[in-house]
Amino acid sequence: MEAHRIAAGGIILNNDAILLVRYSTSNGTSFLAGPGGALESGENVEQAIVRETMEETGITVHPQKVLWIEDLQCSRYKMSKTWMLCEVVSGDVTPTDGARAEGITEARWFTKSELDNEVVFPTPPMQYDWSEFASDAWQTQCLPSRVASF
Repeated sequence: MEAHRIAAGGIILNNDAILLVRYSTSNGTSFLAGPGGALESGENVEQAIVRETMEETGITVHPQKVLWIEDLQCSRYKMSKTWMLCEVVSGDVTPTDGARAEGITEARWFTKSELDNEVVFPTPPMQYDWSEFASDAWQTQCLPSRVASF
């Protein structure tokens, strides 16, 4: 039976930039993702986003609303991930020892133009004007299933 993982991630914006972390893979490639990860026992999605964002970037956030539900087929498991728009509460971006232990080599604010030749999870931020996410008109979207190389 295939393992299934429940995960959560933050979409964190600051002016014209988005907070992403870079994972380096064993085959020499890398990809970017919003901070996030698997829910721990007893956690809900919002709690996981707050914890994971702090662990990976040093930033404290307040999750505001669900943007996307994403299904990823990874090599060892299937992942269902809830992505939420988050507001920065406090902190400065500082890669942590825990982040480095997970394979994160960079955590910083990226502008949209810096992402042109990058693999980014989730992909929708590249398709929209980021100001749309905070709009009352925004509707939660279920993303098509995608194969992930992690």
